[in-house]
Amino acid sequence: MKNTFYLAVDGGGTKTDAICTDASGAVIGRGLAGPTNLTSTSVGAASFNLIEAIRQAVEVLPEEEQAGFPILVMGLAGMDSQKEYEEALRTFTNALAHYKIEKFILLNDSLIALENGTQNQNAVIVISGTGSICFGKNEQGQTAKSAGMDYLLADQGSGYAIGRRVLREAVKSYDGRAPKSILEELVCQHFKIATILNLKNEVYHPELTKIEIAELAPLCSEAFAQNDIVATDIFDRTIADIVTNAFAVVTKLGLENRQFDFVLSGTVIKIPYINAGICQIFASEYPLAKIIIPDGDPVFGGLKIAMREMSK
Repeated sequence: MKNTFYLAVDGGGTKTDAICTDASGAVIGRGLAGPTNLTSTSVGAASFNLIEAIRQAVEVLPEEEQAGFPILVMGLAGMDSQKEYEEALRTFTNALAHYKIEKFILLNDSLIALENGTQNQNAVIVISGTGSICFGKNEQGQTAKSAGMDYLLADQGSGYAIGRRVLREAVKSYDGRAPKSILEELVCQHFKIATILNLKNEVYHPELTKIEIAELAPLCSEAFAQNDIVATDIFDRTIADIVTNAFAVVTKLGLENRQFDFVLSGTVIKIPYINAGICQIFASEYPLAKIIIPDGDPVFGGLKIAMREMSK
């Protein structure tokens, strides 16, 4: 008798995480590849990364078991409009044709991350990784979101936003428009340049991508660890941006004076100073909220959705 295996994918702006499980939900294999966010990378690269992540996740299965799967649930960052959904669905359906997937469910990544964190009908999640978004729902079936319109229009409180501020503050430190910051030296070291005067060429020729700018965020952590006041200010602004995103969604859903779960997800959220700052402000503003930091990765929210769908 043929075994049943499920697939779940979390497609982000920096990486794509895939898992293959048996019918009980036990993980059989896992894969990791580059971004599948279609704003962060090309259609070709996103398709390749999705295939590669799944290939790694299923390679432990016997070859005959890799030919077909009953369901794949994929959470995708940067997919917010109907047009973006249709483009992504078409792109990834074509890319996945080899796997003969009977049911392909494509969702915004905030939905699988929220599913991973809570089953509460009243819930809000903030995700801060390469980009940022806040999404929420209430028991009346209403949903709301803030940010999530990518780096030119939104992404406040994200790794990209931190990286961009790192670059700008390094320049301000160099030319005297702001206090001297360790970031100036760290940026020079990162790009292997002697002085900030040479930074323009590194940034514009070719122009840095969203991902490359977000990869500068750890420099802020390094400067913060050395008590750099500019780095501290960047983190404080990041906290303020993240809670502003959350406040907007809480208000839209009418959850201000109700019990609800507040889920925190993403690499930026894991920075201790930022995490503590968000929790402190949120607990003060909404004492009835339960703050949740999930143990598992968001891809497991996709698995929960897959298993629920298959049990219908």
